[in-house]
Amino acid sequence: MKKDLIRRNLTLVISTFLVFFLVVMVAIYIYWQHQSKTLVSYVLAEVELEYEAFDGDLIAFIDTFDASSGRRITILNEQGIVLIDSDDDRVGQDKSGRPEIMNLGSIATRRSETVGVELLYMARQMSDGNILRVAIPLQSQARLYSLILWLFMVVAAVLVLLYYMGLKRINKNLLSPWEKVKVGLQKLSTGDYQVMALTSPYPEINELLHEMNQINLETDKHLRSIETYQIQLKEILNELKQAVMLFDQKESLVYFNADAKDYFHLNDDAYDKPSYYMIRDVELKQAIHDVNEDHQNRLFDLKHEGKLLEVKVFHVNAEGRNKTQATVLVLMKDVSHERAIEQVKKDFFSHASHELKSPLTAIRGYAELIEHQLISTEDYQKIAHDIVKQTETMTALVEDMLMLSRLENLKESIEAKINLSEVLTSVIQQLQPIADQKKMKLNVKAAHIEGVCDPVDMQKLFKNLIENAIKYSEAEKKVDIVLSKDQNMVLFSVKDQGIGIAQEHQQRVFERFYRVDKGRLDGGTGLGLAIVKHITLKYHGTIDLKSSLTRGTTITVKLSL
Repeated sequence: MKKDLIRRNLTLVISTFLVFFLVVMVAIYIYWQHQSKTLVSYVLAEVELEYEAFDGDLIAFIDTFDASSGRRITILNEQGIVLIDSDDDRVGQDKSGRPEIMNLGSIATRRSETVGVELLYMARQMSDGNILRVAIPLQSQARLYSLILWLFMVVAAVLVLLYYMGLKRINKNLLSPWEKVKVGLQKLSTGDYQVMALTSPYPEINELLHEMNQINLETDKHLRSIETYQIQLKEILNELKQAVMLFDQKESLVYFNADAKDYFHLNDDAYDKPSYYMIRDVELKQAIHDVNEDHQNRLFDLKHEGKLLEVKVFHVNAEGRNKTQATVLVLMKDVSHERAIEQVKKDFFSHASHELKSPLTAIRGYAELIEHQLISTEDYQKIAHDIVKQTETMTALVEDMLMLSRLENLKESIEAKINLSEVLTSVIQQLQPIADQKKMKLNVKAAHIEGVCDPVDMQKLFKNLIENAIKYSEAEKKVDIVLSKDQNMVLFSVKDQGIGIAQEHQQRVFERFYRVDKGRLDGGTGLGLAIVKHITLKYHGTIDLKSSLTRGTTITVKLSL
């Protein structure tokens, strides 16, 4: 800008000087013409007077003029034929075509071939009919004219130089504040507010700088407020545990949060790209397009990379001056766990009601038989025994359901430092009669291990695994039970020689009420292995199941106690 201002101002000044120079030169030329005409007229009048007063011949008249005077005298007849010339001995030449002869009394300028210099010519007709022509050299006039021209050019150059220096200083005073403004705005754009010093010699510019300082201060406050708001909004959107994406009218991505970045593997290159650049699902892309078109919100589920996402697509009102802002808001929430829990709850209530329905139906049937006195006296004891057995089944089911509920809700339990081998011995004593009925042998290898845990949890874990091994093994088989410690992990292993579990069922045996044989009536609740799984999760452990049909099953549990 500084160079441009100086160039424009110099161009204007030089143009002004050129116009002024042209006017002056024209004026000088007109003045020179006038002076030349006056001088030639004066010389011609002087010679004319001498010619009229001279009585001798023309040669004698010409000889009266000194050759050093610089005057050239020519006498011609009425037809313009040279009669005599002070600088040329030749006579009889026809000069009728010369401008000064054709227009008597006017001035003509040209280079004389006779004397070889520029001359001013003027002629006038005498009383005797002859034409008297006088010529004087132009050299002295041209020298004066050249001197004036050079003097004017030197003065003009000096004035232009002085003007340039003054203009440069003035521009410095005028433009240096704008350099401060430029630097201040650049600093402001990077978040660094700086006050501009009021050092200009012009009060108006200092007032302008003061106003700019105020504007920059307010802008800095506003930018910091926006930056804080953006940081807070970003934190809020990232803590929503939902994917948030914004698209404009052209379906180009204008914003995404951390969850959306993880779902669709986005980076900064995704900004201002169409939706198909990062979204491969046809239903989602179509929903974005439709909401942009009809402004009707959409809600649907989307399966994406093994997750079930609940997708909500909303229209955002973008009315205002800026039509390029977001028009579509997409919210995506991973509901895989929630839907799985909902399904588990449905299955739980379905299976629980089914498991409770059978004993309740049996008890009610026995009660109706007794009510209508349809049972003989000798059958009362058997029926009473069956009723007790059904109530025991219901009690065991309710206890297991309460146990599962306690484990799932992670309620605080009574934890203490206990001897796990003693708990295992107590469980084996409870189950030994069942094993004796099937003539089975329980091989126990238990190390002396202590751990901080809930005794009920360990008692349930040991009992369910050993009881299943006995229950699903044929008579006269053996069960190997090992309790050991590997570094900081407690290992509990139960190996049987039972019927085994098919490969397709091994991933589901730890689900609630899941049974490998749907028609099997073994008196169990179907919750034993589910309880084992939740106890293992509670103590940050793992379960390893190895089984094959007719070759038995080995379950190894590792717990961090």
